[in-house]
Amino acid sequence: MRSLARQPCPVDEDRQDLTGLSSFSIDDAGAIEVDDALALEPRAAGGWRLWVHVADPTALLSLANPLVTEACRRGCSAYLSHGATPMFPESLALEVFSLRPGQRCRALSFWLEVDDAGGALGEGWCPSWVQISAAVTYNDTDDLLTMAPPEEDDLLELHRITRRLNQGRRAAGALCLEQPEARFRPTAGGPVALDVLEPTPARQLVAECMVLAGQIAGRYGQRHGLPLPYRGQAASPLPSSRELAALPSGAVRNGALKACLQRSSTGARPQPHFALGAPVYVQVTSPIRRFTDVLAHFQLRAHHRQEAALAEPDLQHWLDQALAGIQEAGQRAKQDRVYWLQSWLQQERGPWTGCFVRWLRESEGLGLVWCEDTALELACNCPPRSRPDDPLTISLLEVNPERGLLRLKAQAA
Repeated sequence: MRSLARQPCPVDEDRQDLTGLSSFSIDDAGAIEVDDALALEPRAAGGWRLWVHVADPTALLSLANPLVTEACRRGCSAYLSHGATPMFPESLALEVFSLRPGQRCRALSFWLEVDDAGGALGEGWCPSWVQISAAVTYNDTDDLLTMAPPEEDDLLELHRITRRLNQGRRAAGALCLEQPEARFRPTAGGPVALDVLEPTPARQLVAECMVLAGQIAGRYGQRHGLPLPYRGQAASPLPSSRELAALPSGAVRNGALKACLQRSSTGARPQPHFALGAPVYVQVTSPIRRFTDVLAHFQLRAHHRQEAALAEPDLQHWLDQALAGIQEAGQRAKQDRVYWLQSWLQQERGPWTGCFVRWLRESEGLGLVWCEDTALELACNCPPRSRPDDPLTISLLEVNPERGLLRLKAQAA
C-alpha cells in the first residue's frame, strides 16, 4: 500500500493541482491523523475562495479491499483515555492517508467563493493535489488571532468569513451550544489529570469550515440525486425566547435546549439537520477516522468520474454495518469516560461548587448540575424545588470505579 501511494492511480487523472496554495492544518497538539486543512485564495475580481481540503484515502482503496471491510466493521477510530484504536492500520492512517506537511498529498477539496462583504458567490468541490505548508495547533492559532500580526492577514480574513457563515446558520435556526469540555488524562502510576477544553475562536473557525464542507457535499448530492450518508435531525419544539432569555447563557441555557433535541440519524436520502440549521448535510471531513465519510468519498468520486455509484439500498447496507460499529465504539468511549470520571472524583473527594441545570428525574430527586471550574455535568441528588442556575455544593457519598458506582448529593450553597 505504501508503494502504491507513490504510483499514479486512475483517479489522479483529473486532480486539480492546488499545491501552490498556502494550505495549513489546525489540530490539537499531538494529533496523529491529519484529515483536513484550510486555505484562502484571493479572487481576481475581489473577494475570496475558501478551501477545505480533506484527505482522500479512497483513492488507494476499493470497496472490495479487506481494509475497507474491516474499517466498516469498526465504524470509526476509537479514542479512549489510554490511547486510540485507529479505523485503518496506523501505518497507513498516520502516513499515506494523512495530509502530511511538506508532501504532495491527494485530497478532495471543497470550496466556497465569497465577495468582499462575505456574500456567497458559488461553491463546489474537486479531487486535488495539495501540499500543507504548516501544521499549527489550536493554541497557536488562538494566539495569532489575538495578536493579529500583519503577516497573518489570510488567517484573520478566514476568521471573519467563518464568523459570517456562523451568523448565517444562526439566522437559519442553528443552535450553537458551545461550552467548555472536560477531558481526563490518566498518567502512568500517577493521578488522573483533568484538562478543560474551551470553545476558543480557533476551534469555532475549524468547526465552521467542517460544517461548510458537509453542506457543500450535501447540496451536491441533493442536486444530482446521489445517495450519500446524509446526517439529519428532526425539528424540535424549543423553549420560547422569553423562557431562554430568563436563563443565563452557557451550560444552563444549553441544558434547556439539549433536553428538547431529538437524536440525529444517518440515512441514504437527504434530510435537514435541525441543530446545524442546515437543509442538508453530509459528514465528509474525517475519512481516516469515520467510515460514513469514507462512503461519502466513494460516492462523490464515482459520480465525478461518471462511474456507477452505490444504489440507495446498497449504500444503506454499508451504512447499517458502519453505524453498528460506530455505536459500539461510542459505548466503549462512554464507559471509558465514566470510569475515569469516577476515578477523578474518587481522587479529589470534593466538595465541588456548581449550579442546577435541569431535572433528569424530578420524582426521584435526580438533577443535572454544572461545575464551571471543572467543566463537568454531574447527575446528583438535588434539593426539592431546585431551579435553573441555583448555586449548589456537591458532596461525594459513594464511588467505586471498578463497579461503576457513584452517588453525589447537592445542597444549597
